[in-house]
Amino acid sequence: MIDNLLIKPAGPNCNLSCDYCFYLGKEEIYPGKTRMDLSTADLMISQVMERGDPVTFSWQGGEPTLMALNFFREVIELQKKHGHGGQSVSNTIQTNGTLLNEKWANFLSRYNFLVGLSLDGPRDLHDHHRKYPNGDGSYKDVKKKIQLLQNHGVQFNVLTVLTSKNVKQPKRLVNFFRQQGIDHFQFIPAIETEQTEGGEEIARFSPSPEEIANFLDTVFGMWSESFPPSFSVRYFEALINAQLGRRPGICRLDEQCGSYLVVEHNGDVYPCDFYVEEEWKLGNLRETQFEEIADGNKFKKFAQKKASIPKECNNCEFLIYCEGGCQRYRGLPGGPNRKTYLCEAYRSFLSRNRSEIEDIASKVR
Repeated sequence: MIDNLLIKPAGPNCNLSCDYCFYLGKEEIYPGKTRMDLSTADLMISQVMERGDPVTFSWQGGEPTLMALNFFREVIELQKKHGHGGQSVSNTIQTNGTLLNEKWANFLSRYNFLVGLSLDGPRDLHDHHRKYPNGDGSYKDVKKKIQLLQNHGVQFNVLTVLTSKNVKQPKRLVNFFRQQGIDHFQFIPAIETEQTEGGEEIARFSPSPEEIANFLDTVFGMWSESFPPSFSVRYFEALINAQLGRRPGICRLDEQCGSYLVVEHNGDVYPCDFYVEEEWKLGNLRETQFEEIADGNKFKKFAQKKASIPKECNNCEFLIYCEGGCQRYRGLPGGPNRKTYLCEAYRSFLSRNRSEIEDIASKVR
């Protein structure tokens, strides 16, 4: 069941120019200034909410706060207009934080938006990649917005992109975040490729599987030293869910894809934001009903594609914890053939910590 929409109201447009961002490249598909108009938002919200299912609208980018705040005020009114009695509706927004102000904070607090704030660590780590187009780092502006969100009681977590630079400093990252009063983290590895004279290779900013394993090992040790853990790491909680036979809550750990769809600023629909590509365009909401797209064969084909894993994976003792990993990371240069580039990272980390995962799961049960 689709319970989440990833919406790109400003398309790939962003006021930052982070060198590891894969979505900036979507400007080849959507050049120029891209903005979702209210008629498209109305169409999307009405078609999704008429299904009657609980739904989460996840506003992402690019940078979604490039949209005027009035756009999101109208979004709330449209959700009220098209919602059914008792229907569960929630909103999240993933932002670099630089454009937030008092009005934004009041709005996010009033309507219970869960905010994902992109922060890669202390100034030297964050500013290494997360820069403005003129080359200035964005840390000083993001740091101010942490206090802004906290002062207004806005629920937020931190999304940290792991690169070859900050992945080497796990304790420093966790301690830094906690010193800022932040207790909810997501860590996403920046696994990208680049063209070199020798052909396609893993990008220089991407962490190696060994570095990812060591990072997870260290942070897991900090996370699991008390029960319940004193801070939240989404990936570890997903592992506990998998151990308990529950839905993990992270798509890359699901047996197949299909828990969400991406809606671009103009109503184009894709199965995943990693696959905003002409080949995988599922339709446009102005031409095809959401119900037809969500139940269509092309989306089902994409969703089931994740379950096609090498035979050797079927006998892996750690399969329940990864289910073959994200499709995007399979068959990458320098990685195992057909398996996820992070296979050895997962195996190494899980081999050292599986008994502790099982122990925590038993306590949760």
